[in-house]
Amino acid sequence: MIHLKLAWHSLNHHKQQYGLFLLASSLMVAINYVFWNLTFNHSIKASNYGTAIISVLGIGQVFVLLIAVFFMFYVNSFLMRQRDQELGLYNMLGMTRGDLRIILACENVLLLLGSIVIGLISGLTFVKLAFLFLGKLLNSKNLKEQFLLTPLVSVCLIFIAIFAVLLIYNFLRLRRIKPIMLWKQSTKAEKEPKTRFLMGIIGIILLAGGYYIALTTKANMAGISRFMLAVMLVVFGIYLVFTAGSIMLLKFLKNRRNFYYQPNHFISISGMLYRMKQNAVGLASICLLCTTILVTMTASVSLVVGQKNLIKQWNPFDIMLVTKKAVDNNMVLKYAKPNHVNIDKSSAIKVTSPSYGEIQKNELRIQSEMNNKTSKEISVLTVRSYNRLTKQKIKLKNNQLLVYVPGDKLTVKTLHVNKRVYDVKSITNFKLGANIDHTIFQPVYLVAANEEVVRNISQQPWIYINGINISGKTKNQKNFATQLQKKMKLDNGSFSFKAEINQLLSSFTGSLLFMGCLISLLMGMTTALVIYYKQVAEGVADSERFITMQEVGLSQRETKKAIWSQVLLVFMLPIVAAVINLCFAFPAIRSILQIFSMYNLKVLLQVSVLTVIILIAFYLLIFKLTTKVYQKIVTR
Repeated sequence: MIHLKLAWHSLNHHKQQYGLFLLASSLMVAINYVFWNLTFNHSIKASNYGTAIISVLGIGQVFVLLIAVFFMFYVNSFLMRQRDQELGLYNMLGMTRGDLRIILACENVLLLLGSIVIGLISGLTFVKLAFLFLGKLLNSKNLKEQFLLTPLVSVCLIFIAIFAVLLIYNFLRLRRIKPIMLWKQSTKAEKEPKTRFLMGIIGIILLAGGYYIALTTKANMAGISRFMLAVMLVVFGIYLVFTAGSIMLLKFLKNRRNFYYQPNHFISISGMLYRMKQNAVGLASICLLCTTILVTMTASVSLVVGQKNLIKQWNPFDIMLVTKKAVDNNMVLKYAKPNHVNIDKSSAIKVTSPSYGEIQKNELRIQSEMNNKTSKEISVLTVRSYNRLTKQKIKLKNNQLLVYVPGDKLTVKTLHVNKRVYDVKSITNFKLGANIDHTIFQPVYLVAANEEVVRNISQQPWIYINGINISGKTKNQKNFATQLQKKMKLDNGSFSFKAEINQLLSSFTGSLLFMGCLISLLMGMTTALVIYYKQVAEGVADSERFITMQEVGLSQRETKKAIWSQVLLVFMLPIVAAVINLCFAFPAIRSILQIFSMYNLKVLLQVSVLTVIILIAFYLLIFKLTTKVYQKIVTR
């Protein structure tokens, strides 16, 4: 019983730190429960493209769990360090190592119960809001919230396992350290770290390699795997550069006598230098959390904002058909009238079936089969067909080509294709220039002088791209589209209905945005709490030093200046590095979004800038609030 009372007293005594930990872990439980509930929900599975939605949510489910594990281990390490003196006191008063373990176990169980109870109650509320938000994003009224036992039990078991591992870690920590030494452990000063040039060089090489891969990532099948490799290199590089580079920076500033021997700089630099080995990991973690928020929100919001353009690329007309022969308009009308659907406009054009390929500088390489370098699908048509479609009178010579690349423009004046050189001119509007196969590859349309030139470029068979715009009630349009597809015996690869494509993309982008918002919320909270605990740790470590300095004449004003100097120097590094990371990741993000036919650079830039501004505002707010906590600790 005494152990439970001591555990409760300890939690109450450290209520500011443990209160925030309880709040954060409860939110972790709640968000994990939301993801588990959504992935097991029957109405989502039964909805249109429910499998795709569940797959996207499944990725978020794993990511959220990893964040929860990282955060809880990070904060547990901090809390245990703050508890060393208290545990040492208990030992000096006669408690054995076994007694200390029982106290830690009681605290662990109390925190676990509090986290699960508060988290699940919050989670049940969040699920209702999540369904409203997800239903709005997916434009669906059929999603129904369900209380399911499996997600609830699964989340409970997961967090019981996490808390059990934390407890085992704390037990092992007690075993490694003599309990009588715990009193000294919390106030033990760090030695001045050595400058690690080799670590810094390796970090810079990894970082440079990651940035180079991100800058050179193309919109092809290898794009996503290359981007993931770049992410791994940047993660390791950031940790090494922050660990070695921060020490080098502080030693450099220390050697600048005019700068170092100012009261505010002297206090901040001398204090940070001795703890920078421990600080660097926390700063790198903050940097990577901020980077992940920027990349996640930039990509997911850009996809949603650019959805209209994406639909336009896939389905410029209400109905798109790819056939071997021209579509009989009389047959189309035959099915339109009984369904009370009007044919507003129809267009058709004869092109070659798409060939795989890539464009390198001023060379277009046609590939016989798809490979990791494939980034384009090339179709060729005659200028006569193009003029008939656009009602123009363009004339081309045998060595001239018109080139249409959706969302892009060729800057070269000549193009090498199959050992021939063509003068090229880009065109910006081609109504039927769609991504007819709905693949991840960007479509490219070449307009040639005649069929002979076409055959010099592509040996693929001729096909007809047909577009039909219709009007009428939504239900009638759907019935008409279904009957027309069935009559013409076309599979889904050769027939697409804009309303269905819109629903598919809404499901995909909506679930991505939903996942991105929840993950960013969780990472934002994690970032805020990591900064908070870091400020508290800094404050506790610096409090005695500031008291000593004040006793020998340091004024309150000079104390505040020293605090702001230290905090500015340390906590501005992660957000600056995060923005730099986003800048280098931008070309890779653009290439990956192009895989999803999102070619609008302007939208991507606007979303990126807005996301950076919002994150910086949030970061500065947290920075200001936590600095007050630090200031309160060192001046009390």
